[in-house]
Amino acid sequence: MIPASPRFRRRLPTLFAVVAGLLLGLCATARAADFTHEESDLPADESVRYGKLPNGLRYALMPNTEPRERTALRLLVETGSLQETEDQLGLAHFLEHMAFNGSEHYPPGTLIEFFQRMGMNFGADTNAFTSFDRTVYMIDLPDSTEQHLNEGLLVFRDYAGGMLLLDEEIEKERGIILSEKRTRDSVQWRSFLAELNFFYGDTRIANRLPIGEADVLSSAPRAEFADYYDTWYRPDRMTVVAVGDFDIDLVERLITEQFSDLTARGPARLDPPADTAPDADGVKVLYHHEPEAGNVTVGIQISTPYTEEPDTAATRIQDLPRDLALAMLNRRLSELAKQEGAPFSSGSASAGSFYKVADSASIELRTLPDQWPAALTVAENELRRALQYGFQEPELREVIAGMRNGLEQSVRRAPTRRSSGLAMSILSAVADDNVFTTPQTNYDLFMPALDMVSIEACNAAFRELWNVDHRYVTVIGNTGTEQTDAPEGKVRELFAAAQAAPVEAPPEIEEAAFAYTDFGPSGEVYSREYVEDLDLTLVEFANRVRLNVKKTDFSAQSISMSIRVGTGQLSEPIDQPGLGVYTSNTFTLGGLGKHSADDLRRILAGKNVGVGFGVQSDAFVLSGGTTPDDLLLQLQLAAAYLVDPGFRPEADRQMRKAIAQYYTQLAHNPQGPLQTEVPRLLANGDSRFGLPPQEVLDQRNLTEARSWLMSEFAQGSIEIGIVGDLDVDATIEAVAQTFGALATRGPKPHYAERREVSFPDEPFTRDYAVPTEIPKGIIALFWPTTDGMDVQVDRRLRVLANVLGDRLRLKIREELGGSYSPNAGSSTSDTFPGYGSLSASIVVDPAEAQNLAQVTRDLADDLAENGTNADELERAVLPILTGLKESARTNGYWLGAVLASCQEFPQRLDWARSRYSDNESITVEEISALAAKYLHDDQAFQVISLPEK
Repeated sequence: MIPASPRFRRRLPTLFAVVAGLLLGLCATARAADFTHEESDLPADESVRYGKLPNGLRYALMPNTEPRERTALRLLVETGSLQETEDQLGLAHFLEHMAFNGSEHYPPGTLIEFFQRMGMNFGADTNAFTSFDRTVYMIDLPDSTEQHLNEGLLVFRDYAGGMLLLDEEIEKERGIILSEKRTRDSVQWRSFLAELNFFYGDTRIANRLPIGEADVLSSAPRAEFADYYDTWYRPDRMTVVAVGDFDIDLVERLITEQFSDLTARGPARLDPPADTAPDADGVKVLYHHEPEAGNVTVGIQISTPYTEEPDTAATRIQDLPRDLALAMLNRRLSELAKQEGAPFSSGSASAGSFYKVADSASIELRTLPDQWPAALTVAENELRRALQYGFQEPELREVIAGMRNGLEQSVRRAPTRRSSGLAMSILSAVADDNVFTTPQTNYDLFMPALDMVSIEACNAAFRELWNVDHRYVTVIGNTGTEQTDAPEGKVRELFAAAQAAPVEAPPEIEEAAFAYTDFGPSGEVYSREYVEDLDLTLVEFANRVRLNVKKTDFSAQSISMSIRVGTGQLSEPIDQPGLGVYTSNTFTLGGLGKHSADDLRRILAGKNVGVGFGVQSDAFVLSGGTTPDDLLLQLQLAAAYLVDPGFRPEADRQMRKAIAQYYTQLAHNPQGPLQTEVPRLLANGDSRFGLPPQEVLDQRNLTEARSWLMSEFAQGSIEIGIVGDLDVDATIEAVAQTFGALATRGPKPHYAERREVSFPDEPFTRDYAVPTEIPKGIIALFWPTTDGMDVQVDRRLRVLANVLGDRLRLKIREELGGSYSPNAGSSTSDTFPGYGSLSASIVVDPAEAQNLAQVTRDLADDLAENGTNADELERAVLPILTGLKESARTNGYWLGAVLASCQEFPQRLDWARSRYSDNESITVEEISALAAKYLHDDQAFQVISLPEK
């Protein structure tokens, strides 16, 4: 499902289901200092150079070498939707779009193409967002040459003071903005609006959502855009942040040259007055019925007026006991959700501030429609149990161990932090009046505090947090049959009954030691080969376990691994459809034979270990990340899952709760058929593709999963890939002690018949009508291609998809305003010979679906008939080359594309050698030939999924 908005994601207490990570405090009208660290006792990171131009524009510059040669540029404008007038609702965000539609140095329609020719992807390398209190522009340059640094800053200079705001461009963009508003609409979004109005309905924030109002977006004249731009885009409200592999003196000089002449174009206005939380007492109830939701969220929340505090050492640690108590409550909720008969699937407790309007705390549980009354009782009882009886020493030791480990790892990994993340952290610190500190400073601050914190202090802080005379009680989601007869009254009655029920002290926690450290005598190395040009080592042990290792310096103290076992979906029983989906979603939830999942969490607290599991098309895959110190423990844990998985009943219970909620959500979402039925139809009915019908998945069970997996785990082939900050010899020895000590592995069966998958002989058209009130639909088109085993063809299909995607952007987004983000892609299988596709996916106004589907088909057919050209090819390939260069210094690339299976597929070594030069050599003729082969209109499979109404 498409998220509500990239600007509405972070969840603070109950209210903020889809609020973005950047919905933070109001802009101050004046600052006592240029930067917060100038008045704080917290030491600022000395590697950041701060400065301010005479016109008031500030900058923060930080040299950083990952990724090599690249630079992350950010422009912060401290203005957002809160500064809008009633006639400008949505124009702060609209203005962000207009920055790309014509400026002093970049005429309309040229900026995105300019970025592409620099080797940048629109969206990935250049983007922007608007929030309540800020607008942020982002550019990740492909290199740090003076030319590109100057060009990137020139683009920012145009954003800051050179937008043209042409009438014709505003008119063209209206459709895109309204399409984005439509794309953001969802059950989650509507639930968020209900909560926002419940808690803060009379405040400015509740009436200044960045996406705006449709009537303003449709008709606001240019004068309103210009008024907002000239008033609020002022140098004294701007900060340029640059982090990258650059000469800091050069960047400072370029900023001075580009921005010193920037001036305000209109008179200043005062920021709107800060909102304050309303006074509360007693019990207040919100009951919001969303029949299309997959679940119900019940919550208990408190809210008090926001307290402004400076960012100092004392304020950073003052809430430590409270936060540790909340972490302990979260662990309790996780354990309770797994118990038989638990009326909820997951839960969380949190505390924080909302926009400098309120300080709040909450506990919330997610549940199935018919179980919300019982879940509300559990929420009240568990909150009261914690308040009445407090927490236990073993619980505190666990959460402290986790926090200590996080602080330690942050220090160790600091040298290889990536520039884009650092740039956003610095920007957020500037905008929120915080100090950007080093991981070492945080370590030095919190470690002594953790040494001193006590269980008594945590219990006292938790009680103080909830010591208010009111409760907000919320019930939001698919509550079953809609309650029309005073549902708020029913909620009050249930809550009062829960409050009256006695609660007992929680049972004492029993502690245990990890039971899986001995797998027998270490395995002997049968063969070892060093591949010099790729700097990796290939090992085979006497038991035929294969290991591929590469030492890197890309990410300090970080190791990633993949363990491929057996044959995956190739051996899925034909008479047990959906078993792969079921097993993927239950396996790790069952823990191990001697430890439940919760036992493992306690035993391994403070360690950098964990195991993920998935059933892939040709292998079962165990995955994980760790550190050099914990590498052996990580391998022991992974091996334990292979020899003694738990298959505990709580895994089945959790999975069934989650999947029921998910299927309910899919049933009311146009995306649903594209995840369930359509993949299977495109594979000629093969049950391994797409999600199975819920009634089919309901038939699967742990007994079937155990029978399938254990036969594969006992003797199936094993290939392990490990990459990161490691010692090669020590890694080989650790694998020898674990996987090398297992029983001898057999050869991997080929399953030739199970590899036969194909598209239907004749293209089809499918229309779906989905029961939903949300007015948006989805168009999906598929053109069959081939598999990914000929890497040259695979790479060129990706380029062809980029060309098609760019044509969709130009036609459907820019010219027609028909969709916010049309996209195209190539998917090729390395398991099923000849199976792959090019696809296009577009979220649309339902009334325009048929027309835009035909437009898409016509664009593809024209590409098939007439081919591409040199300019399109350049703009498609250069961003790929930038991505290849950067990915070569990531553990993720080496593990996923090379090490995970390079002994089973030795050609992956040559693919790694040729990927840059081969992509660089792609020609217009090659792409045109592939288009002519695959993209003709009579080869297209079409799916349109729309609301029933």
